[in-house]
Amino acid sequence: MTAAALAAGPFIGVGAVAQAASAPHTVYVAAHGQGTAGRGPTFGSIGQAVAAVAPGGTVVVGKGTFHEDVAVNKSVTIEGQRGATIDASQLINGLTITASRVTVSGLTVANAIGEGIVLQNVSHVTVVGNNVHSNDTGVRLKNPVANTYPFCQPQGAMANDCGENIHLVGSSDNVVQGNSVTDGAGGILLTDETGPTSHNLISGNTVADNHTACGIVLAGHSPLAAPGGTPAPTAAGVFSNTVTANSITGNGLQAGGGAGVQMATGVPGGAVYDNTVTLNAINGNGHSGVTLHSHAPGQFLNGNVVTANQIGTNNLNGDLDFPVQDPQTTGVFIGTAAPVSITVRDNVIGQDHFGIFTTGPVTATGEHSNLFLHDAVSVSTN
Repeated sequence: MTAAALAAGPFIGVGAVAQAASAPHTVYVAAHGQGTAGRGPTFGSIGQAVAAVAPGGTVVVGKGTFHEDVAVNKSVTIEGQRGATIDASQLINGLTITASRVTVSGLTVANAIGEGIVLQNVSHVTVVGNNVHSNDTGVRLKNPVANTYPFCQPQGAMANDCGENIHLVGSSDNVVQGNSVTDGAGGILLTDETGPTSHNLISGNTVADNHTACGIVLAGHSPLAAPGGTPAPTAAGVFSNTVTANSITGNGLQAGGGAGVQMATGVPGGAVYDNTVTLNAINGNGHSGVTLHSHAPGQFLNGNVVTANQIGTNNLNGDLDFPVQDPQTTGVFIGTAAPVSITVRDNVIGQDHFGIFTTGPVTATGEHSNLFLHDAVSVSTN
């Protein structure tokens, strides 16, 4: 290396550091466009602001409607003020988060083709206090918007994931809390196509009136999660997540229907296990309040716990996915083609024909510890 090159090296390094240091720690987004607004750098779009802010910085989004699909690829906090709205009409997603240690709060995110807020391969992301709705225009039963988004394409025998308002894929140790999640195809979805999805907290959300899928779904889509039925937690799987204190009503009443909370896998080697569903209020959904579906041998859905929930009248559409069908209203449905062990205890289950309905080789601990109120049949084993 020449002396000139050696001399240039430190100069370039200092310049890069100086450039990073010069990025503002707090930036603003205003519908009127760029400027300083007397507070700090102000941009006309959320995407521009995210690109400009320093890593670890804050983007403050003012009142207004912003037509964009925001890519969040650095650690930032995005704070929406009252009336801050992402209108993703004719766009794929509202927010796609591919960086860890991100916080998103106070936004309305609506009208995306594919999904509202997507977390891809991240951790320590907090999605709190947002209004996420109507992010299903690519899969609506009437006049869907044509698109090439992978999650909107047919998945063989499996339903696709198009139209979910909030989706965590290959993501762990995140918090989704206190959001209003309504009027999509589905509400909140956790999947593992790209890696394990574990130790997430889904808490205190209002999940209502999502049309064709479930309120909250823990779905094993990767055959790498439990090859031969043995969990491989470093490869994939949906496990050790907590779904708590959510209000889950009126989901999955159209098309095939959807549950309040569903744990399921459709692929050999799929795994959804050691999850806890607790302290939720679940009522008026197309399938049962809490549903577990295991459709093939070689899957692993053991160790899930359903406890201390208030479960009202559910399974309004009937669950017809297994040879022994359940067309009646049901609080908890467990259907499996392979042996499954699950705990269902200390719930209040009321105003259903079946309190708990099982079909297949199910070992359910605590079935009779639940309080059944005005159910015709407390526990039906099939």
